Amino acid sequence: MDLKGYHRMRRGMQTNASPGSRKELVGIESNIREMLMTSGIFADVEVEHTDDPDRLVVALCRFSPDYSERDIAEVMEWMWRDRVSYPYWEAHSLIVDRDHVEFQAATRNGDGGRYVTVHLVAQQARIPLQRQPMD
Repeated sequence: MDLKGYHRMRRGMQTNASPGSRKELVGIESNIREMLMTSGIFADVEVEHTDDPDRLVVALCRFSPDYSERDIAEVMEWMWRDRVSYPYWEAHSLIVDRDHVEFQAATRNGDGGRYVTVHLVAQQARIPLQRQPMD
């Protein structure tokens, strides 16, 4: 889904539901952290929850230059759909750019349930230049 369409869907959901409880946010936060850290793809993983209704859970991580940005986007999408989002409803959007993938998502746990929004940014890790041998 494009970013504009995602924002429209998220806004509609936020109008009709309340943000997730602290317990729900911590659960999603823990799930995302575990998925990223155990994937073998991401490093320097930071995940936390906030009071911002557009980004109730935020995450930042790095990925190896051995993976393309498209590969990372596919992994993020798979993790979200199969391991993190609630089965009742979800919407998400990806921005794939050079050395950077941004994932925004929202999910709701039932007709009368609460929602959780996520903003995940993955940046390509830089390989440090090696020093030249000294004479």
